[in-house]
Amino acid sequence: MKVGFLGFPGSGKTTLFNVVTGRQPDADQPGRPMSPVAVVRVPDDRLHRLAEILRSEEIIQPEMTFVDLAPLHRDNGAGGQCDSLMKLVGDAAALALVIQCFGEFDAEGKPLGPAGDLESLLLEMTITDLTVVEGRLERIEAEMKSARDKSSAERVVLQRVAEHLGEGKLVADFEMSHEEALILRGFSLLTSKPLLVVLNVAEDDLEGARCRGAAKVAESMGLQYEIIAATLEQEIAALDEEMRDAFLADYGLERPARDRFIRACYDLLGVITFFTGDHKEAHGWTIEGKRTVRDAGGKIHSDIYDGFIRAEISPFAKLDELGSFAACRQAGVIRLEGRDYLTEDGDYLDIRFSR
Repeated sequence: MKVGFLGFPGSGKTTLFNVVTGRQPDADQPGRPMSPVAVVRVPDDRLHRLAEILRSEEIIQPEMTFVDLAPLHRDNGAGGQCDSLMKLVGDAAALALVIQCFGEFDAEGKPLGPAGDLESLLLEMTITDLTVVEGRLERIEAEMKSARDKSSAERVVLQRVAEHLGEGKLVADFEMSHEEALILRGFSLLTSKPLLVVLNVAEDDLEGARCRGAAKVAESMGLQYEIIAATLEQEIAALDEEMRDAFLADYGLERPARDRFIRACYDLLGVITFFTGDHKEAHGWTIEGKRTVRDAGGKIHSDIYDGFIRAEISPFAKLDELGSFAACRQAGVIRLEGRDYLTEDGDYLDIRFSR
């Protein structure tokens, strides 16, 4: 899974990217990647408990990939940044839209308006998508001039999408059939992706009083949002563990922003974690929700998917409570399931398959 950080210059998206990925801030230098990429191990306390029960020598956490996309400039959605941005965002499963909410003026001395910034960012994304769609429509029209068959399912759906975008709406809200969705998938349009709004607040505004307008905009668009003080979190992340916990407590924060952000991404993408393991390793895996246990096996190895027979399921909550597989078996909480069982978050899977 890849999540891209997107925002206007000065939004704090790079600071947040550094907080989430653990990267150290680095000054702009020739040769520095325009869009740094980092792979992050997803924190999950359940894995440590599972390793304790299994007496595993190693813990293998699920991973997520994050990319700090080049800043999106205002009033330039149809300009030169369009193609490069689409290429960079292309394989991202979701986007985090970072909005500055921590100052009275921006870098150019203009009054800040978080709600206006979010609306402008969404507008720029919409314009970028519209440019892509209209460009493809122009090519289709040119191709159809010399074609005998003047019908085109792609043309019909793109015309509808162009009208939808022209009304300032997101492609994610566009009603379409399965066939139309397949046509649009190849375009990887920005507003077709799940979007998480991150309201980047100041240290003295952890409740987000200054970003209520932006929060209302997000709610009106049906978008999830998180309130994070990226600069404060960067300072806290630099402390040793004992001091870090003390600072989090002082600021009334139960968990660091990194954990909260990754959890929000999981919720946004609708993914869950299941577990496997033995004395060598306790392993966490991610999979889309409402996928079968056979699909989960395929995540581990294609041979398991092809030769799937059945799976022994141990819910982590019960495993944690009872402390061993033997106790779970005695309590009757371990069950056998066939290939159509829908994997649940926290399931420990012991899959039987033919080789």
